[in-house]
Amino acid sequence: MKPLLDYRPALVNGQGIGRYVRELTRALVASPGVDAALFAPTWAQPSFEIADLGVDHARVFRRRVPSKAVTRSFGALGLGVERLFRGGASLCHHTQYRRLPTRLPEVAMIHDLVFLDTDRFMASKTAERMSAFARFAASHAAAITTPSETVADEVAERLDVPRERVFATPLGVDHLSLPQGAAAAEDQEGARYFFTAARVETRKNLTLVLRALEELDVPEVRWKIAGIPGDGAEAFDEALRRSPARDRVDRLGHVSEAKLKSLVLGAIAFVLVPLDEGFGLAPLEAMALGVPAVTSCVPVVTEVCGGGARLVDPHDPEGLASVLRELASDPSARASLAAKGHEHALAFTWQRTAKRTLNAYRYALR
Repeated sequence: MKPLLDYRPALVNGQGIGRYVRELTRALVASPGVDAALFAPTWAQPSFEIADLGVDHARVFRRRVPSKAVTRSFGALGLGVERLFRGGASLCHHTQYRRLPTRLPEVAMIHDLVFLDTDRFMASKTAERMSAFARFAASHAAAITTPSETVADEVAERLDVPRERVFATPLGVDHLSLPQGAAAAEDQEGARYFFTAARVETRKNLTLVLRALEELDVPEVRWKIAGIPGDGAEAFDEALRRSPARDRVDRLGHVSEAKLKSLVLGAIAFVLVPLDEGFGLAPLEAMALGVPAVTSCVPVVTEVCGGGARLVDPHDPEGLASVLRELASDPSARASLAAKGHEHALAFTWQRTAKRTLNAYRYALR
């Protein structure tokens, strides 16, 4: 098996798609019989170096050149980027909403469809580009992967794709998990902040958490937010400027992976109540670390986190405030939720993600 993967997100994106590509590739490279080729040119300064990512056995095309120029040149010549790799490849896996020029069988990852025919959560041009990619994948890709069964069903229905061509490949969190049998959570007495890690954008619904914080009557509890601005950040900034709770909110921007883990471990609870998701990796990562997670009851997150997190209505700030009040005030409630979350997260491994992805590859090659 010689998959060619678009590895560019692994080098420049800390979370989300970047995490998916890094950890999936690491698990694939470790799988017997897999000879991976990684397309990884980028003009941007990488946040991660390939030498540190555990993909030593892969064939890598890594140049500090504008990747769009490379793909446009190959596309204009009618060539596939597989020509960059000695030994070629057997299929091409598009890991983000951008197609690599290729003449191989194609596998496309569709992380979600929140952009389809709407700019509710992002800029119009971005939504149009991502919609075009999804429709291309529906009509041309030999197989489609998704991070959850919910998204797989949605892709089949909304893009009119035979369901057997769509493979749910749930993501893993064992890159963060505590050892099995370890204490799922420490007593958080004295930890006086809730924590959120997310891009500050409309879909992540941070204004709801702000409104819930305004309802809290627990003294000295803060809310720390790590994440860069995205589509809709200006609206949240304005809501924060006007909020009576603004002095209890810490905007941290981008933080390192080590700092991020430290912030999660020190929190009363991890809180992220999105309006829509493709998977829900951030709350699941908190659960893997033995930290209570509060998240949304939307279908995808219910599929992924249900049974291990407290699920709340993403339109109900009073309901969220009630849950936060309980967790801030009751150590036993925190410990119970943390233990359930940790146990639930143990099932989510990158080895399982790789195994299901290889099933999609085999289907594509047939």
